[in-house]
Amino acid sequence: MRPVLGDQEADLGQLLSSSGKKRQFGADELIFSEGESADNLPVVISGRVKMVHFLEPGKEVIIGIFDRGEMFAVPPVFDGKSYPSAAIAMEPTELLLIPRKCFLELIKTSPDFALAVIEWMCSMLREKTATIQNLATASPDHRVAKVLLKLAEKEGGKFPVRIGLRRQDIAEMAGVTTETAIRVIRRFAERGLVRIDRGKVVLDSAEQLAGITD
Repeated sequence: MRPVLGDQEADLGQLLSSSGKKRQFGADELIFSEGESADNLPVVISGRVKMVHFLEPGKEVIIGIFDRGEMFAVPPVFDGKSYPSAAIAMEPTELLLIPRKCFLELIKTSPDFALAVIEWMCSMLREKTATIQNLATASPDHRVAKVLLKLAEKEGGKFPVRIGLRRQDIAEMAGVTTETAIRVIRRFAERGLVRIDRGKVVLDSAEQLAGITD
């Protein structure tokens, strides 16, 4: 997904920065709740954010993870409906919050921003379709491998890649329990598909894990 704040010197980055206000959040701090009015488009300046849907108390599914320069929660801001899921800072995070009125005006006046929004929508549609197919038909090994490869790609795809997320986060993205994710990752490590370094998963290449997802 193309960051919209990847280069603060770029015209688009400056335009967005002048249209919103900055706000900081601590690790695990709630940014907005499910059902809250979508008054602002959030863009990650630094840190990492997860959007989650709570199935029941103590159980959540991660809808998406967003890093530096990425916007999120675009559809509800566009159509004026409420946020469909909650957003939580995964680490100390700074956001640029663009009011909905400014967001809509930017779409009308900035072709670069309008194109970025369209690209975001297309990317998310493809991702959600793949996620539904993965959850409906794939084994736990397949699901976890898919998530690890996706996270490696978000880190830039340059190997070796150290996955900074917790096992719980990986499990919630894969739609499995934390215990299942731990067992799957341990099996991967025993087979030499990944390494465990100081408690974190490390991928030296994508080829072996990609074989599991074929």
